[in-house]
Amino acid sequence: MDDKRGAAHPSLPISTLGASGHGKTTLTAAIARVVAKIGSILSKVDTPFEQLIPNHHPIREGVSITYRSIDYETSGKHYTQIDCETHLDIVKMLVTRSFTIQGAIWVVNAVDGVTQESAEHIRIANRLNIPTVVSFLNTQNSAIDDELIDICKQEMRELLTDNNKRGWDEENNPIIVGDANKALKYKGDRIDSDQWKPIVDLIFAMNRCMPKPINMGNLPPIMPIYEIVEEQKERVTIKGELVQGHLAVGHAVDIVGKGDRIKTKCLSIKENEVCVESEPDWLSVGQVLCHPKTIKAHSDFTALVYLLTQEESGTHIPLIENDKPEIRLWGVDISARLHLPTNISIVSPSENADVSFSLELPLAMEVGTTFEVKKMGSRIGLGVVTSVD
Repeated sequence: MDDKRGAAHPSLPISTLGASGHGKTTLTAAIARVVAKIGSILSKVDTPFEQLIPNHHPIREGVSITYRSIDYETSGKHYTQIDCETHLDIVKMLVTRSFTIQGAIWVVNAVDGVTQESAEHIRIANRLNIPTVVSFLNTQNSAIDDELIDICKQEMRELLTDNNKRGWDEENNPIIVGDANKALKYKGDRIDSDQWKPIVDLIFAMNRCMPKPINMGNLPPIMPIYEIVEEQKERVTIKGELVQGHLAVGHAVDIVGKGDRIKTKCLSIKENEVCVESEPDWLSVGQVLCHPKTIKAHSDFTALVYLLTQEESGTHIPLIENDKPEIRLWGVDISARLHLPTNISIVSPSENADVSFSLELPLAMEVGTTFEVKKMGSRIGLGVVTSVD
């Protein structure tokens, strides 16, 4: 991709959601064909999308997701569309915010309707505040009568309405009806053909409804402290990782987590080491440098947690009510107490659930912060904060 074009149009990461076999990959391939006619394919790949060998994206050691992706531009918007292989790949991608998904295309097969997997994706998308979900009802080579289509659309509307914190309206999150397979196999190139028109409608809906990309560099800075390098009188040098935003010499910063908020400023910056104005012993691993009065420390929060499979974690440990796992966040392990929803008695490996935690010590966090869950010395799960108290 041309660097100037990429800079002019930052990429918006979006994902296909929906049950296995409902046509997510076929639809993505059809979108690629139509965009090649009305926009630009930015991925340097000659192989048709549906024939691409899936990539493996490592999330943590021993944990990865399998996906295909394509970059394209249409109507001045640049998309990176992620198409995961399995239901669990989709769940892991969303929970870990691996690609910081900011929009989604929900694919539903009109024959099967909204399945449990499909509904779960929408519930997770809502919990993670993904702002825009454009839906595609895939008739998939079947002679579907209007009554069945209406039933499916109503089922989709009800789920979208019940699982949208901001309120769902079809004008801004439309449901497009079409046949992804016929669009992919169409031999012509008329964008107003019966085969391509639903795909064109979908692309226009995306261009109209999808949000502008979030530039992580423009967000307030967050830098967790991973190591205390040197302590001197009124100066402490720390090593960390800038996860978003920018730090600048002379700027005021707060140190948050594991105690009271500390107000200070940056004295020098060298690669991943920052020197701040502070007395010795004030700072410790697990605290966070941030812009003044932005991120806060919390002991109580709710989160969406995915428990790793036995193959991913090397063990088979569930979570139960009043469990005492550890939360690994910003390089430290903090003891916590777990509370499950009243309708759940256990969360088993490969499952996901909304749970509540109470930490022994407060840590800096906000909605969207990701973490690991540990128990008996083993990493057993991955989580993302959905609300803080």
